[in-house]
Amino acid sequence: MATRGAVLAPILYLGVSFLYFGLPVVAHPGRDWIGTGGDPQIFVWSLAWWPHAVLHWESPVVTHAVWPPVGLDLAWVSSIPGLAAAFAPLTLAAGPVVAYNAAAVLMPALGAWTAFLLCRHVTRSFWPSLAAGYLFGFSSYELGHLQGHLHLSSVFLVPLVALLVVRFVEGSLDGGGLVLRLGPVLAVQLLLSTEILFTLTLSLVVACAAAFALLPPHRPRMRLLLRPLVGAYLVAGVLAAPLLAYALSDVHRASLNQPGVFSADLLNLAVPTELTAIAPGWARRTASTFLGNDAENGAYLGLPLLVIVAWFAWQRWRDATARLLLVLLGLAVVAELGPYLRIRGATYAPLPWKPLVDRPFLNDVLPVRFALYAALAAAVIAALWAAGTAPAWARMGLAAAAVAATVPALGHGYWHSVPHRPVFFTRGIDRACLPAKAVLLALPYPSQDDAMLWQAEAGFRFRLADAWLSPVVPEGVPFRAVAEALHDDEAPAGGGSAILKLARAQGADAIMLDRQHAEPWRSLLAQTPLRARTVGGLDLYDVRGTLGSCRSRSGRPGASSTSSR
Repeated sequence: MATRGAVLAPILYLGVSFLYFGLPVVAHPGRDWIGTGGDPQIFVWSLAWWPHAVLHWESPVVTHAVWPPVGLDLAWVSSIPGLAAAFAPLTLAAGPVVAYNAAAVLMPALGAWTAFLLCRHVTRSFWPSLAAGYLFGFSSYELGHLQGHLHLSSVFLVPLVALLVVRFVEGSLDGGGLVLRLGPVLAVQLLLSTEILFTLTLSLVVACAAAFALLPPHRPRMRLLLRPLVGAYLVAGVLAAPLLAYALSDVHRASLNQPGVFSADLLNLAVPTELTAIAPGWARRTASTFLGNDAENGAYLGLPLLVIVAWFAWQRWRDATARLLLVLLGLAVVAELGPYLRIRGATYAPLPWKPLVDRPFLNDVLPVRFALYAALAAAVIAALWAAGTAPAWARMGLAAAAVAATVPALGHGYWHSVPHRPVFFTRGIDRACLPAKAVLLALPYPSQDDAMLWQAEAGFRFRLADAWLSPVVPEGVPFRAVAEALHDDEAPAGGGSAILKLARAQGADAIMLDRQHAEPWRSLLAQTPLRARTVGGLDLYDVRGTLGSCRSRSGRPGASSTSSR
């Protein structure tokens, strides 16, 4: 049964994930994508970039495909080299959007499966572990980040780290075995998301300290744990040395986002956002007061799961292991609440995160993302409780209710959209119009349209003088204040003249204006000597006199303001 369960569980999870997220895009997997807004294109671009760079003998880590001539160090952005390598065959065969969709479907299923393996190890029971795996893999945290944060939805290694450490503490795994298994896992996690590796390390340190304090019989093994843990991190550092070397040579100390803004509201533990199917009007009104956005309000566990946690605490508080799990859940909740206690958007007492929020590295961690670890602790608690001695009707009923309470709100388009592709690229007009390795300044800023997607699907035939891969403009970019204004979707001081100065300083051949978002940019550029050439859904402003005839591959002029969807 154990072997059949290990095979059946991932099949079931993958089927659920496909029904939730894959089915809406299956008819057009290379056109539509899973997610909304401009963030999915970051990962579509990254999936395309890494194999392209390797095959063309370019540096894959420091790219000049964006922000030339300064370039961008991808070690400090969400460039997912691990997924790019794993999905490279699919990317090269079917395109980066297909690869992105496949990865997006796979991530929650993998997370659910590895959580199932952890829970089955501690419970030796199939169906409680199956339900707990779902609660982690399809948690509110995961649903939020599946809207376009592929690096943050790649959480399947977190339960494996917990499982390996548990096995060592139990004695079923020796130090050498832990190093040989945990080292590669940590290296892959670094290649998936440096942020998750960092928060995983923090959580691991806190969990080990709590276990040492609360589990006296296991203290001898906990003392022995330090050396293999250090060894595993050294192995991970060696395996990921190329990327790690770039990261350490250019450490970013400034915060990319404001941690205080992206902190959980206490009510979010019980009140769902609009991403959850069971979200009545009062819940949506309450959720509208939460800080952040839908992707970053992932603290929701649901009332049934909170009842399970309370029942578990009442039933097994005298059990040291149960107390450890409850303490870890409580610590994760405190961490995700951030520097201040907030209830319905109102700020109350300061919390332990407050003195840490401005520290280097910690200032770049969004507290609400610790919901990942709260979801894992709650899932393990649910598995142990469901495999315990409570009445069968209560165990099955509450477990089913906990699953039902987290079902996503399908049919509302939160995980499905069709990116905008101008005819200029879909009909190959760019080949005739742009010189080789042309540099284009995209307006509006690429976070507001899909310019990163256009570049990836064009095989990086052109470079972008601005890019949406990081919330900040790289150091060294000339007229950086102008670029930052464009990043904020604002007209820069100096108007069109300032934009033209930026374009020239960046060596841009043309300014590319997406006609679906023409204003205020068209009015600003009308202040300059440049005149627009309308072609294939774009307005092109020839900065250096290098544009070609702009005829499509059929030989006809590409003067069209329509776009392909």
